[in-house]
Amino acid sequence: MGLVLDIINASATIFREAAPYILLGFFVAGVIRAYLTPATVSRYLRGDGFRSVFYASLLGVPIPL
Repeated sequence: MGLVLDIINASATIFREAAPYILLGFFVAGVIRAYLTPATVSRYLRGDGFRSVFYASLLGVPIPL
């Protein structure tokens, strides 16, 4: 029983530490959804060229921060 409680406690600790970043990610996703149409995102991220990779990288940079 002690192992199960340790796992639950460790999981709760990880969730408490990650919760602000998860909420920030939802907020950023909401802002992107509110101000950018799917057509705009598709226009910048479609194709195989360097520019589409560059824009996708710029969009993804704040995610790990």
